[in-house]
Amino acid sequence: MAGQDPAPLLVVALQRATHAAGVRLEALLADTGISQGEAHVLALLADGAEHTVGELQRGLGHRPSTLSGLLDRLEHRGLIRRALNEADRRSFLISLTRSGRTAARAVVEALRVIEREALAGVTPRDRAGFVAVAGAFES
Repeated sequence: MAGQDPAPLLVVALQRATHAAGVRLEALLADTGISQGEAHVLALLADGAEHTVGELQRGLGHRPSTLSGLLDRLEHRGLIRRALNEADRRSFLISLTRSGRTAARAVVEALRVIEREALAGVTPRDRAGFVAVAGAFES
């Protein structure tokens, strides 16, 4: 209809939500010294399995140089270890150290807090709709 504002772009709403979640994550992890980027790596590694750098890159969507810098910092802090992948000696396997497992648990708990806060009062149907829309961006 003439005179009505167009519907806001969903991608803008997603970007704002992502930014707000990232700011909240940094606040919750302020005492740990873990950056938002490092937290995302630790969250992927929180399953306790070894992951190739390629798997982490696909899971995060970072450029190789960005991920390499994050892994360097996490390794320097003793939170991850890199080991030569015996199945493919051209690649490395990344795993959490004991300290890294503790840090990853803190990250996952912070993410759970953010999710609980954000979804308070959101209906299961609305949540399912959000998941569907977010998934459509990954296709």
